[in-house]
Amino acid sequence: MQPTFEKKVIVYGLSIAILSGLTFVIGQILVENGNNVLAQQQQQNNQTSIPHNAKGHESHQVIIFQNSSDGLKYTGMVTFSLSKPADVISFEEITDGQPANATKKIWEVGDKKFVPSTLLKNVTDGSVSFNGSGILAHSTSEDKYTGSFTLDDTAICNNNSSSNL
Repeated sequence: MQPTFEKKVIVYGLSIAILSGLTFVIGQILVENGNNVLAQQQQQNNQTSIPHNAKGHESHQVIIFQNSSDGLKYTGMVTFSLSKPADVISFEEITDGQPANATKKIWEVGDKKFVPSTLLKNVTDGSVSFNGSGILAHSTSEDKYTGSFTLDDTAICNNNSSSNL
């Protein structure tokens, strides 16, 4: 009976050591990449569109699925249903260290600049994966519209600072 107990102790000890090692390695990989996973969230929302706050877009309407936050990027998926067709656009903040690409459109919000990336055009419902500082539904019309959406994303620290869009 004594050898069986010793074997169990060794097996449990090795299991704990392996699990601890894997946790450490995964943490190191995230830190070495310069990204720290901060939080995962899933939220359901119903919203009415608001005027877009980007320079030159003030007459456009948006529903913000994920707003930008200081130093965060997001990766995830949004599933949505809109009362009127709109484009689904993710956006990325341009930081001081990044050169502005002259071929891309730029959204200016206060003293911040963002590069929009259209993921879906003229849609009323669907699902889309995204990576960026935020994601929204964008209509060039002045007419308000409503939308419901489910957001499932992960916030990742990217050591850059952003402001709300």
